[in-house]
Parts: sequence; structure tokens; C-alpha cells
Amino acid sequence: MIHVICPGSRSEAGNIVEAAMRRSCGKRLVCRSSISIMMGKPSPLTAVCWVLIDPLEAWSLTIIEAIQGRDCKILLLGAIPPTLASHLNMTVFPVGQTLKDAAACVPAPSHQFTESEAVVTYIKGLASFLSPILNRPFLRYDFTDEWNNLGYGAIKVDDSIWAIATQALIAAENCIAEVSTGEHALSAYCGLWDAKANSLLWFNRSVGPVDSQEWRLIEYFLANYRNANLPCWPVIHEIPYSYEGAVTMRLDCDEDVESARALWKTYQTLDIPFSLALHAAVLPDERQHLLPQQVLEKGGAILSHTATHASNWGGSYDVAYHEAISSAQEIHRATGYQVRYAVSPFHQTPDYARAALADADYKGCIGGIIRNDPDFLMARAGLAPGSADGFIGHSQQCMLHGDCVLDGADPLAVFKQAFDIAKAGGAFFGYLDHPFSPRYQYGWVSELQRITIHREFISYFKQSDNILFCNQTDALDFLRDKAAIEVTMQPDCFWVIPSAVSISKWQVSVEYKDIITAIPASGIVL
Repeated sequence: MIHVICPGSRSEAGNIVEAAMRRSCGKRLVCRSSISIMMGKPSPLTAVCWVLIDPLEAWSLTIIEAIQGRDCKILLLGAIPPTLASHLNMTVFPVGQTLKDAAACVPAPSHQFTESEAVVTYIKGLASFLSPILNRPFLRYDFTDEWNNLGYGAIKVDDSIWAIATQALIAAENCIAEVSTGEHALSAYCGLWDAKANSLLWFNRSVGPVDSQEWRLIEYFLANYRNANLPCWPVIHEIPYSYEGAVTMRLDCDEDVESARALWKTYQTLDIPFSLALHAAVLPDERQHLLPQQVLEKGGAILSHTATHASNWGGSYDVAYHEAISSAQEIHRATGYQVRYAVSPFHQTPDYARAALADADYKGCIGGIIRNDPDFLMARAGLAPGSADGFIGHSQQCMLHGDCVLDGADPLAVFKQAFDIAKAGGAFFGYLDHPFSPRYQYGWVSELQRITIHREFISYFKQSDNILFCNQTDALDFLRDKAAIEVTMQPDCFWVIPSAVSISKWQVSVEYKDIITAIPASGIVL
């Protein structure tokens, strides 16, 4: 089993990390535990991974005993208590003002990006496995102070669960990643300690890298690292079996649906699936009905983009529920289609909105943005913290707007990097644009410029081998199938069991001890 343990004062971090572990390893392989379970010395026949979040000083001797004597893997997240720090030959001290100042970032001007001076830099991998992101600024913007098109969240310096926990010095042989400003290293960020009977991986943040494709390091640690002599656990892949990458796009139709026609025709020519998220307030105009119907007829997707595009879904569960219900009804009236998925306005996805959407019979939601709701900015799609089974979340923070196209030799440099990171992390890559309106063109000079950039981006995808292009609904249907997988642990094997009702056309796969296997409808034993 994978046991997630944290002090009561860190229960929010525990909820977030537990949900992230379940998104990677299935619903039944991860459990919330207490330090008494760790003290209880599980059966030697049972493989154990201990995930410890901000462990207390009183727990140090128990953790050291695990390090010294058991076949296990240990994932440490956040602050390290003094006795344990001494055992790991680690020196820890409070986050200083120099690092706090370096963590700030100004808003991005149009056609540029901004980054904090403080950066996490990976200097080596786990064995030969490298992080999909080698350099991660604490804070980064591609559009004002809202979007980070590379997809990850903010590392804060405010003592929250999203902050760097401490400044720390560790031996060079143990250091996987460090925090630096320019050429000056200020702290360790990720460390690895190997012993004969176990391995310990540490991230200097209470929630670890849950909001970044760095999460792939944890998946590798669980599924593959030292698999010849240490226990491993299956990890469920986010993209369909046999593909090297997966891409989905959409337009968020805030004002004028019909103005998307030229871009839709381009995607039709390129044989790339097209998706529209409909803002129901524009649908009383019957001129906006034809294109959504044609998109559906040609294999595209329709999603809800709420009824009124209210900030934070209107500010309460009751308003969010009304937004969800009335939007679905209006879209059905206009198109004859019953939407199953929603796109959050402004990508704001508070927990009450997730609950309201699930109660309104939506199956999932797209959100995720560096500015707000950090628990919904997830490296892996699936059950968000606090969400009920059957309702999934998917983070898609890449906004292909004219405002974000760079000045310089390669206008698409950031977008290409975003796709490369997602591909290296084994993540579904989603990007968005908006149709034009008489009021606003989202930084595009003309429709011709916009179409040219979209064509170039698609051409870049196609330079990679074996990339799946799918519409947004098909992508989310697959991710719902993935979220329904159950993994159970037996004394000498794992059972990987898919949902009895599969809704996707693609197979989910599982990774275990360096082997990737498709999961048949009957399940598989590893």
C-alpha cells in the first residue's frame, strides 16, 4: 500500500497529495494513515511506500528506523524535523528575505513572458530518468498576472502548503534539484537517499510537485526506480496506450460563436478535431446555432462555458448550480446536444463549483490556472481534492492568443515548449483560443495571422511520432475511464481492474517495473 501520513495541522496538504496519488495509482492502492500505522511494523510480505508530509519531530525516530531497516520507499514532502535532518546530513534554516524577494514576478506585457529570479533547477535525475521540466521559476506569467502557458503553478514563500518549506543544504551526492538565483544556489529542492533496503525521495514543499509535470519523477520513483531490489507500484498512464503524446484543443466562445467558422474550416482541412465551449448567453441569437451543430456532425465536441460567464461561478454553490443547469438546458435547446463537460470561466474552479457541477450531472470540468485555485492545477487529470467519484478535473493552462505570441524569431517558442513538457510528462496536452467578436480579438492582428499560427502549431505537433489528436469530449471520456481504474494489492501481485462500463474508444495502460501494458476489459495481474 501507499500510506499518506501528515499532522492534523497539514490535513489540506494530505488531501491534495492523497488525491494526486490516487490519480496516478488508482483508487484503492492509496490510503490515508497515521504515524501509529508506521510504528506498527507492517508484515514483511507487504510492500509499503510511506508518504510523509511535514513530519513532526516526534516522528523522527520512527522514520529513521524505516530508513535503516525495511524494504520500502519513502516520499518526504515539506519541512524536515531536526533529528531526521541530522540523520540525512541536512542543514535546514528558515526561508530568508533574499529568496522571498527573488520569488516575485511582474505581470507579463503583451508578446512577452516574465519569470521570477528564483528558479528550481534539476541537476540530475533518478538514475537516468530526468524531470520533464529542468528549470521551473517559482512564478511565471505569459498573460498579465493570470496565465502560465507552460502549465505549472506557483511555488510560494508564504508558509502555505504551496510554499517552499525551508532553505536546506544537503550533500551533493543526494541533490537532485536546487533553488538558485542566477549562479547562486540558495537551497536544495529535491533530494534522494539510497540505502541497501530502501530509497527516500524528498521535495522541499508540503504538496510536492502536484501542480507540475515534475510529478512524473514521483511516478517513476513508485513504478520503476530500483525495481530489481525494492518494491514498486503500478502507475496508470494519462494518455491512451501506444501513443507518444495526446493533444486536444478548444475555443471558448465568450461572445461570438459564428466568428470561429474560418478557423474551424482550417482544422477541417487539416483533419484535426475541433471543440467549442459555448457560453449560453450568446445562444438566444439563432445565428450562433449552426456552427455548433456542424462541429458535432463533423466529429467535434461541444462543452458548456456557463450561462453568464460569472467570476468564480457566481461566488456560491447555489449560483454555480444554476449556472451549470441553465447553461446545459440552453445548449440543448440550441443544438439538441446534452453536454457532459464544462469549462470554467476565467479557469476559476473553486470547490463549491465542482460540487455544483457534479450535482447538475456534469461528468467533469476543465480549469487550472496559476492565479487561483491551486488545488485544481493538477499534473494528472482525474479526481480533484474534495470531488466525488465520477466527476473529474483536467488542467489546461495553455492559451494560444495573439497577446501571448512572442516577439522575435520564434513566435511559438513558449507553446512548443508547453507541448514538449506535456509529452515528456506523459500528460494530455490541451490548449485554447477564443473566437473573435466586434469588441475584442484577443491580441490577434487578423484572422489570417491567427490561422497561420494555428497551422504552424499543428505542424509542430506532427513532427513528433504517433501523436493522438482528439476532440475535448473524447479526451475527457478517456480520462474518466482512467480515473475509474482500481488497483488492488495482493501478497505477491497487483490486480488492475478497469470500470465495468468503458466509455472511451482507447485503451488505458499501466506502467510497472519499466514495462507498459494495455489494460484489457477483464483486467490484468502484475
